Amino acid sequence: MNTKEHAIQQAYDRTLWQIEHSNPNEAKELSKLLDNLKSILLGEVPVPANFRDMIIGFDNHNLVDFLNSAVSQNYQFWDYKDPIIESLIRPANQNSRVFWLVKAFIFYKLVYSETDNSDDFLVFLQKQGFSKKQIVDYVLQYQYHNTYFRDIYNNDGKSERKLTSFAKFLLKLLKENNNILGISFGENYIDLVDKAVFDDYNSSSLRDTTLEFLYEYYPQGLEGKYEKYISHSQTYDNKTILQFNLQNALFILNKDAQKHEEIVLNTMFKAKSRFHERFSIYAKLNESFPDKYQANALRLIEEYMNTRAKSTFYGDKTWNMMYDSHTTYEQTYYSLSVAMTKFLLKYDTENAHDKIHKYVLTSDFLYPEFIQFLSIEFKENSLEYLGNALQKSAKYVRKEYFSRILVELEKYNFQSIEDKVWDFAENHIIKANRILAAQTLSKLGDVVFERAKGLLNAKTADSRITGALVLSYLNTNTALNALKDVIDTEKNDDTRDIILDTLSEQLYGEKLTLPQLQELIQKAEKRGKLGKFTEKWVDESTLPKLFWEENGTELNQSQIRFLFYRMARSKGLNSDIEARQVINALDKSKCGEFAKKLVQAFSESGSNTKLKYYLTTGGQMGGNEILPILNTIFRKSMEEKRYKMAEYSVEAMAMVGTNKALRSVEVISRKFASKRPSVSDSATQALEAAAQELNITADELADRIVPDFGFDGLFKLFEVGGDEYRAFINADFNLCFFDEDNKMRKSIPKDTPSDLKKEFKEIEKEIRDIVKSQSGRLEKYLTEARFWDVEQWQTFFLQNPIMFVYAMKLLWGVFDENDTLKNVFYCSDDTSLYDENDEEITLNQTDTIRILHPIYLTTDQLIAWKDKIYKMGFNGIFPQLERKVFRILDEEKDKSYTRMLANMDIPKGADFVASTIEKYGWIKSNGDGGRTELTKKFKQHDVKASVNIEGLYAWYQGGTATATVRDIYFMGKDWQDKITLKDIPPIFYSEVIADIDKLIQAT
Repeated sequence: MNTKEHAIQQAYDRTLWQIEHSNPNEAKELSKLLDNLKSILLGEVPVPANFRDMIIGFDNHNLVDFLNSAVSQNYQFWDYKDPIIESLIRPANQNSRVFWLVKAFIFYKLVYSETDNSDDFLVFLQKQGFSKKQIVDYVLQYQYHNTYFRDIYNNDGKSERKLTSFAKFLLKLLKENNNILGISFGENYIDLVDKAVFDDYNSSSLRDTTLEFLYEYYPQGLEGKYEKYISHSQTYDNKTILQFNLQNALFILNKDAQKHEEIVLNTMFKAKSRFHERFSIYAKLNESFPDKYQANALRLIEEYMNTRAKSTFYGDKTWNMMYDSHTTYEQTYYSLSVAMTKFLLKYDTENAHDKIHKYVLTSDFLYPEFIQFLSIEFKENSLEYLGNALQKSAKYVRKEYFSRILVELEKYNFQSIEDKVWDFAENHIIKANRILAAQTLSKLGDVVFERAKGLLNAKTADSRITGALVLSYLNTNTALNALKDVIDTEKNDDTRDIILDTLSEQLYGEKLTLPQLQELIQKAEKRGKLGKFTEKWVDESTLPKLFWEENGTELNQSQIRFLFYRMARSKGLNSDIEARQVINALDKSKCGEFAKKLVQAFSESGSNTKLKYYLTTGGQMGGNEILPILNTIFRKSMEEKRYKMAEYSVEAMAMVGTNKALRSVEVISRKFASKRPSVSDSATQALEAAAQELNITADELADRIVPDFGFDGLFKLFEVGGDEYRAFINADFNLCFFDEDNKMRKSIPKDTPSDLKKEFKEIEKEIRDIVKSQSGRLEKYLTEARFWDVEQWQTFFLQNPIMFVYAMKLLWGVFDENDTLKNVFYCSDDTSLYDENDEEITLNQTDTIRILHPIYLTTDQLIAWKDKIYKMGFNGIFPQLERKVFRILDEEKDKSYTRMLANMDIPKGADFVASTIEKYGWIKSNGDGGRTELTKKFKQHDVKASVNIEGLYAWYQGGTATATVRDIYFMGKDWQDKITLKDIPPIFYSEVIADIDKLIQAT
């Protein structure tokens, strides 16, 4: 099926669904008409002579919408010489629904078509009876900003602006026979342009591009109209206000300041121009008339630097200030203060530095972009500015303001302003910025050592913290020794934790002995940390007992209190380093009740987030026994939409550290990847942390935690009454048994010892749990193109009793060193690997193996393998060869987006999309104006897709709102990181298109 046939089929499926659901009484008759239309479009039957009249006569709009979707919205697939187009594209009956199809087809052909055969098409239109004026009018009615210009992207990703076919046509009409016998024929067309731009919709996007088009190609069409192009009326609260259009004003001044000076100034004063707009105009005019407008611009700079940039103004005018920061007379993305400073340096050299100095010193608010500009402009001479800028109040400046200053300081030897940085590090209210400042100070090297060491004995905790931070970042032997000298006497835990983190490898690189732990606890007692039990939600007297593993003795009161004191200091996924030393020294077999008590206390606190360390510590101590409780907390948190709490419970599961616990975490990482990305990310980070400990990937960890239940390969041998049996897992994931005669039995022998029966019952239960997660995990690996080397694959799939069943239920691809498919195989029940002809294959150690995606197969191979597995009675675990395959169109390979499904409606509507798309692994987020943005990530190659579905909003729309697919974009980390389709992994591209296609096909 070619692209045109595909578009027709898509439109047909959608319309058939609409007919069956909206016109059940007439569905049978309408379906026949629809089938007839489809056959005509596909060329299976001749086009009737009265085809157009027949269409106009339809009183059911679904049939006309089918034509519109199949023809005008897929104009690129249709030649205007096609009999269907010849029949439909005529100017009569302009009030019929068919005529909207006609206008749309003309618009798309003349504006979007990338082939330059417009002259022939225009001749065709005129032969069909369209006047030139009608053609122009139809196109302008669409009010599109790209009516005149198209951006053509070259292979290097750069764009080149070219005229559309319509623009060329309009330009020819405007110029031809312009003044014969005193009659201006072109004026008729200018009237049409003016009507579209100013009268019908007052379209700002069309107005801006029309100005560019006319100025460049037909300037006489602008005479007497410049004011209308550089201002426009807007109504607020029943009041009409004239707004100034800075972009268009700068455009005409750039073209000819001499000619447009007066009209721009008059309009600027007449309209409601903003402060930044006035400065931008004066600064731009100053380039052409220096003596005339320099004083005006300087006066505005004086006003801005002395009044408008003050915090009071910023607080009242936040929106305006933010807006001002992105518009200057240079039309760059500098802040307004940068533009003004550049103007001062160029035109008021004598006073510029004094004015800048005063501005930096007295203004409460400075833009981060301004700080960066000062550093770039003055290099080391900017240090005085940067030091003063560092003294601003955090309540006025932007979040990234201070970090930007500190980044700039690191570029220079800033010893001349070192005191200001020390002052900032000790006294700034935001902890993260103080840490950055300490890190910056450490870049000065040994010269800061003595001051930092001296701060360790300062009276205030803030000063001691600063000293500890600077020494920790210095990380020299002398710095580390200075920290070591105070670790046992430092009473402030924030300071001591910094020292602990720095010295962790030195102090706790190896497991502490019991005497060392006891000494550590005694030192904490001397610091006054264990004097009383301060936990509100735990009764100290009812705590279950804990025992040391080394000698079996019970922990005393101080030792229990030390555990609580230190576990409260834990952060994120990592437990506190000293608490971990204690937990590692405990007898884990006797920790279960204590762990449950912690988790119970957490629940009784109302799941207080400040007590999350109860969860993580309980996880560390409780083993698999604590998992059901943690799972309950997780489910309840998700139901109550307490997602942060759900993340904490995931972290606690990871702390359990057993294979069973990590399997639960792995399932969460996949299950909530689109539904609740933050929870999924928390699980992923936990897995990555666990994998990092083992020096393997998270995927390899997920393989490793699938249990083998103590089987020897695929079997578990055991004896009952002197007879030998072998347990194995069958193709239905049930536990079965072979006796000595290889006779299979589905139940365990009656005389099997009770402890062995219990073990097999536990295995059966765990098999059921594991099977719930593995199909989804393997399908994820299919769509991500995950590969295993031969040894990994054989170990994981041929030697694990559960995964071997999956190996037999999937088709596999063998890829060579160049990532080219070299063979396809299936796995038999004796672990042999066979190709399509049932010939056994061998694997080279340099090969890699993947779950086979049909995109790698030719049509013949796909048919052959489908036939093969049908004859085999192959029972797959998810759609494999049945998956729809979408390949990149040749004409789109050098683009970063595809229009393969463009303009296709989704019959079940916007609410269906919103409720379904996450099941396919897409992430929903809110965009501008309440629109819902949809993205899908391919983490292995760090690429993602974004689909533009028109009509999709964040709120429920009652199931009636239409949803229409537009373009599907592919990118790297963000929108600026464009990737051409030829560089997108084929599987990811195919799966993305298949997801959207499923929405379109859903009935």
